[in-house]
Amino acid sequence: MRMLKQLVIKSIVFSLFIISFMACKVASEGVRSTLEMPASYGGTKPDSSSIASLPWSTFYKDTCLVNYIEYALKNNRGIHIATGQTDLSAAELRMVKKNFLPSISGRVSNAVTKFGEYTMDGIGNDDTNRSESLPTDKQLPSPYTEWFAGAAFDWEVDIWKKLSSRRKAAVSRYMASHEFKHGAISWLISDVAANYYELLGLDQEQSVLEKNLQLQKLALELISVQKTGGKVNQLAVDQFEAQMLNTQTQLVEVMQRVKISEAIMNELLGKFPAPLNRYTIIQYDTIAKAMAGKPEDIMKNRPDVRQAELELQASHADVAAARAAFYPSLTLTGGIGLSAFNLSKWLVTPGAAVYSLASSLTAPVFQGGQIRAMYASANARQRIALANYEKTLLGAYYEVYNTLTVVNSLAWQIEVKSQELDVLRRAYNNSNDLFSVGYATYLEVITAQRRMLEAEIELAKLKKEKLKNISTLYRALGGGWELRT
Repeated sequence: MRMLKQLVIKSIVFSLFIISFMACKVASEGVRSTLEMPASYGGTKPDSSSIASLPWSTFYKDTCLVNYIEYALKNNRGIHIATGQTDLSAAELRMVKKNFLPSISGRVSNAVTKFGEYTMDGIGNDDTNRSESLPTDKQLPSPYTEWFAGAAFDWEVDIWKKLSSRRKAAVSRYMASHEFKHGAISWLISDVAANYYELLGLDQEQSVLEKNLQLQKLALELISVQKTGGKVNQLAVDQFEAQMLNTQTQLVEVMQRVKISEAIMNELLGKFPAPLNRYTIIQYDTIAKAMAGKPEDIMKNRPDVRQAELELQASHADVAAARAAFYPSLTLTGGIGLSAFNLSKWLVTPGAAVYSLASSLTAPVFQGGQIRAMYASANARQRIALANYEKTLLGAYYEVYNTLTVVNSLAWQIEVKSQELDVLRRAYNNSNDLFSVGYATYLEVITAQRRMLEAEIELAKLKKEKLKNISTLYRALGGGWELRT
């Protein structure tokens, strides 16, 4: 018997050694990004600072826009969803942290059991009751009644850092959920600003069209008088009237786009259609230089980049936890309470006290490849997280690079278009003066007015696009997600 016991113990120890050795042979597949950010955007000298460091309430100086952003942050349903996801992640983190503590449960029970006369328990109880040394109050009743009240605990000792790795993964994902919310805030602010600037641009287009429509009506009246006096023919009147009708068509189209843009803005604000107050685009003729800083700054400023980095960190921890699953698990169990078959002895007799304490070491011997599959899955998810991180980082760099190119190009276009508009205004005034004395034809007047109108609308569009792209650049650099204090 003793030799058999020793053989069993040796077999268990040898099995645990083999299992541990096999677990150590599992290769660790930790991955790290080798992607290095360039020193600047497009080879130019990097700016000393970035507009991303400015709070959105400082970057956007328009009080109407600031008020709309504040309203949207409180009422936009997308932000509410992002907040709910953060709360959900926090709850999941709390659940993971509880795994480090013993699982304690309390129990109060009463059970009645009738043992058969020809069963081991029935014969054993009957034989016990026949013992002459057994006091009467300790004789077992039939049916047998048991009263119990106590507590039990179960605790897995984190000897291979499996639980610690799971906690690290949960913490990283909790922090990533915050970055997701920051990204949602940043995008919302950028969308509100872009749509606000779209409205300013449309307002300017509408103003230009209305002003030119008045001029064209006046010109049509004058040309009609000249036709009555025999100075021009009906063709001249038709040309002026056609130009006026064309401007009216453009005006209706712009007014339609204004209504749609206002509807989009109200949806961002989380409310049904309502009139929106705003300033004019003329107030934005001069805009501070768009400072982009260094490309490496977006790694710490952009919420989506930080979120992808945290997801990568979580995947590292997942791999560590999956690897630890190959090792034996040490579990401690125990309990304490009161137990008796007689209710009068249950609470008042010291002999009713019971307790237990045990430890167990369990190791996977045959799982059908399930643990290895889980480990391979964790490594695959880690490689996906790495690829997603590098993709996000590359996308962030090129978004800034392309937006900077557009902003610089628009600044030059606005300067040239402003000069062109000054020339066309002068040409239109000269054409009117020359036409009044017979040195210019009505076609020259119409052409000059049409080109002036086109240039005014084009300039308004360029200013609108520059404002929208600077707002996009601010978000692309990682600005705007912090809440206003």
